[in-house]
Amino acid sequence: MRSLLEKPVVILTLLGVLLLLPSLLFGPAPNHSHFYNILWTDHFGRQMAAGHLYERWLPNSFEGLGSPPFYFYPPIAYWVSGAFNAAGFSVGQAINLAGLVLLVGSGLAMHAFLAGRVKHPLLGAALYMAAPYHLYDFYVRGALAEFAAFLWLPLIALAIERLPGRRGVMMLALTFAGLLLTHLPIAMLTGLFLIAPLMVRRVAQDRTALPAGIVAGLLAFSLAAFYLLPALTLQDRVSMNLLWNPIFSATAWSIWRAGSEVFTAIALAALLLAWPARSIWTGIAVFAALASIRLIPFLWEIDLLNKVQFPWRALCIAEFAAVVALMHYRPRPVLLTAALLPLALAYYIVGGVSYAMLRLPTDYDRVARTGPDAPEYLPYGFNSALVSDFDRTVNLSSVRRLSRDDRMMVEQAGPVTFGRSAFPIWRVMHDGRTVETHGPLLHFQATPGLYRIERVRIWQEQAGAAISLACAILLAGLTLRDSRGSGLPRQSDQPEPGR
Repeated sequence: MRSLLEKPVVILTLLGVLLLLPSLLFGPAPNHSHFYNILWTDHFGRQMAAGHLYERWLPNSFEGLGSPPFYFYPPIAYWVSGAFNAAGFSVGQAINLAGLVLLVGSGLAMHAFLAGRVKHPLLGAALYMAAPYHLYDFYVRGALAEFAAFLWLPLIALAIERLPGRRGVMMLALTFAGLLLTHLPIAMLTGLFLIAPLMVRRVAQDRTALPAGIVAGLLAFSLAAFYLLPALTLQDRVSMNLLWNPIFSATAWSIWRAGSEVFTAIALAALLLAWPARSIWTGIAVFAALASIRLIPFLWEIDLLNKVQFPWRALCIAEFAAVVALMHYRPRPVLLTAALLPLALAYYIVGGVSYAMLRLPTDYDRVARTGPDAPEYLPYGFNSALVSDFDRTVNLSSVRRLSRDDRMMVEQAGPVTFGRSAFPIWRVMHDGRTVETHGPLLHFQATPGLYRIERVRIWQEQAGAAISLACAILLAGLTLRDSRGSGLPRQSDQPEPGR
């Protein structure tokens, strides 16, 4: 029994249960994204129980109009929560269990990265799990996908250290593809703030790591093509303008804005903890921390980075790098005390807000009744005046009377509208012919007769799936070849110790 309790997986699992105990006991709080977590977990649970692993269309969204969030939103976090729901757990329990798996997984990933590099890898893994922004993501923001992104950062760093070996290439391809399929803004920030500096260091050690890293990147994007291709080419079919409004842009945030105190405290703590290491991890932590509170001039004015929405997303990387840096030196009491002050403030804010949210009831019935999905997934041309600026809910009273059925018998000629959001996966048929339709709801000129809505598979789904499948087959073939022994040297597959 004693030897079992000394195993990292057991210790980190117990820590994960302790960190999530309030949510495990009282259920997920009605946090910033709880409506989406409930709606999307329920959807994936139902579909997975029915044998459909990746149904991107949510038929119950927007009071039955339906929406296509998973043509745009990465699926991995909701595959995890949906799998628990499909296994028989309630939606709330499934969200909690997914959070626990992802939290423990991040700790195990950090332990794998630190093992052999620092004296106390288990301590580093525990600190990473308990980092304030990590917990803020789950308890306050309810950002399940961003919370899941913490899992990939240590594995990506480990893969880069194993370049240019074939196993390093494959590991980097798989882990970065995993991040792309988990959270796109964090994937973008990881590429800039983490992968780029680590690759520069690795190439300085071994120039052949550069082509190996490029190959890994191409493989990662190819593996994720089944998601990326539809996500990048269909944005003009939904109300994506509601996502890029000034409120949801990185340039709208600063340390002077109300509610930013927690991010400033976390960034300052990360900076202070990382500074004495004087290593690449110091540079990564400091840059990401300063970027997270907009203290790097002009950075977020870059259009692509501004689409990250919230600069404090960079705290994911700042916390990871700060913990790695901290594990490489013995903190001095004065500096440790200075870092603990903002850290204590951050935990105080996170704990206080989490406690207040956990005391509020979660309205599962409302989610089941109205399907309050993200308004950016409304069909293109939908009246944005019907979207509340306060809580982003949508007033659908004007379309509640429309039929949500897949069939409609039309008695007389004239304009007809189905109660279904327009999206290119839907085709209206009449007498064996396709009827020309218009949005934002499926609208067309009808003659008397029966009209049916059919589901079609669009080229983006087909092409993306073909690319991902071809890449997966290639990697599987290389893995099989490697397991049989190819006779190639593998020295470069071993990680190099260092900071």
